[in-house]
Amino acid sequence: MSIPTKEQLQDYEAACAQFTVAIAALNEEQLHYKPNENEWSVHDIIIHMGDSEIGCFWRIRKTVAEENSLLPIYDEAAWQKNLAYEKQDRTLALNLFMALRTSTAALLRSLPDDAWQKTSTHPERGEMTLYDIFQLYVEHGQIHLDQINSLKQSLPITKKQDATR
Repeated sequence: MSIPTKEQLQDYEAACAQFTVAIAALNEEQLHYKPNENEWSVHDIIIHMGDSEIGCFWRIRKTVAEENSLLPIYDEAAWQKNLAYEKQDRTLALNLFMALRTSTAALLRSLPDDAWQKTSTHPERGEMTLYDIFQLYVEHGQIHLDQINSLKQSLPITKKQDATR
């Protein structure tokens, strides 16, 4: 039976602070920089994390509360395009991500061990245990933190930055 460790739950919740630290020193131009038009900016990623955490919040609760539930899916590219990510408030999205993740972490800590074996069906991934869903979102956060760090490495050097070297 797979049950997260105390450290895994702490890491899950710590993602909130990691995103805040990762973007702290970036200016607006850097936050909206895209290496090409088909890629997301750091700003887009932060908006996505708020939206994605809504799905996590819902999927985890649905799995715990409803036997043999069907999990919802969404088209993240359509959300990015049709919800005008570039115009959304990044601070609100980050606060939403933090609030939902903190609430879910508290719920997960309160569950008995056998709850981690409850299952739901994901239309694309098949049957998933609560632990599988938890792991999916741990990995999802890390993927996007890595994406932000990669974007930061690809930022063009501005004249102001070059003068300080």
